[in-house]
Amino acid sequence: MIVGVDVGGTKTHIRVVDAEGRTRDLRVSTASWLEGRSLEHPTSVEGLLAAIARLEPAAGAAPLAVGAHGCDTPAQISAFRAALAARRPGDVLVTNDAALVGPAAGVERAIGVIAGTGSIVVGADAATRPVTAGGHGWLLADPGSAPGIVREAVIAVLEDADAGGSGDRLGPALMAHYSAASANDLAWVLTAQAGIHRWAEAAPLVFDAADGGSAVAATVIQRAGAALGRQVAQVLRRGAVADAVVAAGGVVTNQPRLACAIEAELRRRDVRLPFRVLDTPPVAGAIALGARLEHTGAPSIHPWMTDQRRQK
Repeated sequence: MIVGVDVGGTKTHIRVVDAEGRTRDLRVSTASWLEGRSLEHPTSVEGLLAAIARLEPAAGAAPLAVGAHGCDTPAQISAFRAALAARRPGDVLVTNDAALVGPAAGVERAIGVIAGTGSIVVGADAATRPVTAGGHGWLLADPGSAPGIVREAVIAVLEDADAGGSGDRLGPALMAHYSAASANDLAWVLTAQAGIHRWAEAAPLVFDAADGGSAVAATVIQRAGAALGRQVAQVLRRGAVADAVVAAGGVVTNQPRLACAIEAELRRRDVRLPFRVLDTPPVAGAIALGARLEHTGAPSIHPWMTDQRRQK
């Protein structure tokens, strides 16, 4: 039996694969078990393990591989891994959630691009040291994430209003969604109600507006894709080694416009690696890593992974 977990900013996907290859899945909100922002908090750990036990009560001794949003440094990964390993008898492997997309796609060396509730680009150099760009948070950064798209869309609407425009389809759509009477009122509402999910909820409206002919919305999406493509180029320039670029996350997997914008920027920058959008849940990558841990007794060489084994 193998247990894989993909911890996203909004949802947590748990998968168990038994010895016969049968798969069972459970999806829960991350907020339902996460204590504040601390993955390693005892309440967080107990909550996650309880969710796993709800799916499979006998999973306690099975190899566990977790890819987690918020595990952005080796110290954070080690802390979460140690907290999990202290509370269960089985082997534990922990990584950043972006590191799941390569194994999920069957690519050994991949640059993972996550664009969902947050965004980050993760790769590794020839010595398997991590090379990352982005992941700095929804309020100030995270281009291509749902809240980042909305933040930049509102800025674009304000700039358009300052230039005497009407925000075409985008401005009225956002104003209606947030019950704002004007562009200035929209800025006030978004500021007063700042929150990752409150901002993120309007992201589909930006893509709908672009599909409906909004030049302002189309520009926002193009810039978001360009920013993510630029971050891929940055990690390559800093020494990342990869066979492909694999994108995942709720925004990029559901919005082809963003994926096309990323790919266009990669081509513009002469990045010749194959680009693909992951067509399977990233938790499949956690299962692949758990299988490797189970069968070889050793963790993957990926730098974002640490493991904890029990002394036999």
